[in-house]
Amino acid sequence: MELANTLVFVAGWTLSLLLGYAIVRERRSPASTTAWLALVLAFPFVGAVIYLAIGTRKRAGRLRRQLRTPKGFEPAAAIEHGARSVEEFIARLGMPLATDNALRVHIDAATARRELLALIDGAQSELTFLVYDFHRDASGAEVLAAIERAAARGVNVRMLVDDLGSWTLSDTHLARLQRRGVRFRRFKPLLQSLRARMANLRNHRKIVVADGARAWTGGRNVGDAYLADHAEQSRWADLSLTVTGPAAAVLDEIARSDWHFATQDSLPVASATAAPAEQALSRVQVLASGPDRRDDVWHAALLKALMDARQRIHIATPYFVPDEAILQALGIAARSGVDVRILVPRRSDNAIVDLVGMSYVHDLARQGANVLRYKKGMLHTKLTLIDDMAIVGSANMDSRSFFLNYESVLFCYDGPVVAELSSYYSKLEARSHRGLRARPAWRRALAGFARVLAPML
Repeated sequence: MELANTLVFVAGWTLSLLLGYAIVRERRSPASTTAWLALVLAFPFVGAVIYLAIGTRKRAGRLRRQLRTPKGFEPAAAIEHGARSVEEFIARLGMPLATDNALRVHIDAATARRELLALIDGAQSELTFLVYDFHRDASGAEVLAAIERAAARGVNVRMLVDDLGSWTLSDTHLARLQRRGVRFRRFKPLLQSLRARMANLRNHRKIVVADGARAWTGGRNVGDAYLADHAEQSRWADLSLTVTGPAAAVLDEIARSDWHFATQDSLPVASATAAPAEQALSRVQVLASGPDRRDDVWHAALLKALMDARQRIHIATPYFVPDEAILQALGIAARSGVDVRILVPRRSDNAIVDLVGMSYVHDLARQGANVLRYKKGMLHTKLTLIDDMAIVGSANMDSRSFFLNYESVLFCYDGPVVAELSSYYSKLEARSHRGLRARPAWRRALAGFARVLAPML
């Protein structure tokens, strides 16, 4: 018995040391490296199983693909003199500036549903549908019916959902779609991704594109909580938008790239079309981030924008778990006189993230940031306003969105859209508590312990 115990002990420590060596060789932040090392050293066998299942952060080879430029896409030839340095920085990351776009913001669920259904029903030749979370409810059924109608009239429909996020979609639903002519795939089926050590790398994007010219995107998934008429009554605040113009083709190319990864189908390059001249035209940069990129471009672009801020940084996010670099940038901005506001739900749908997130907002409040807690229900809005720029998309302010998930984000630079989003932020503020309550010592201690695991959240 003693020999067996000794062998188990030696095997556990040998495994921990081998995994520890693998962890320190990977490109991670110091906090993430520390968290994983703590897990595999403190709980050798359990930690090994978790790490081998979900510990991968970047994948080499075919996952590192360069997004193609849509046909007919004419990015700004050069960033004009005096433009924001963040524009040039993002362009250097491979995301060119797209001009001549029309943007329509969906603040309420009814508008978001109407715009999504109109886009699907208006598709003439191609429909690319990519979403993280697709619910089997009334709103989901209505969207599926519209997708089936599109396929029935001869539209080439490609539908891709994240397997983990859309786990409630049954094989019966999928078989019906395929019988109707819809080409359907699941992104990274769970069992396959576990074997490939990619189960933690989920596709969190929400992109629906018709004919490469019009796109529906943002933070909303498909379901009653996001799209139903009673979504306001159910107290779920969210944000999406319709994009017409070259930026829609960029979004389409992102979704096509994901489709290629999931199916290995070779698709032609998306074609760009300018928005109608009579519409208010906007300049947009579409940023695609994820484990298929060598660099953490969402994290880098946000950090650059925060460092450049001079007047305001207004953030609305359901989950606020920043890494040390983002936290320091926000703290320095607040101490420098920038109007820093962090708007989070009073209680989200993830109690552990709330516990850790409160630790970070208390830190920022001590440095002069204003903290607001949305009191009307779940705040799912992902919006950042920095000076006269707005950032909206699928990405949260947490390590998953910074370093693990596939995300898509729009950097919007024109006044009318930014003003509309600023007005929406003010409405959210009016529904929020200002400031923070003192926490008991036990809760501060628990949050401090949980904060060690923040890079895994």
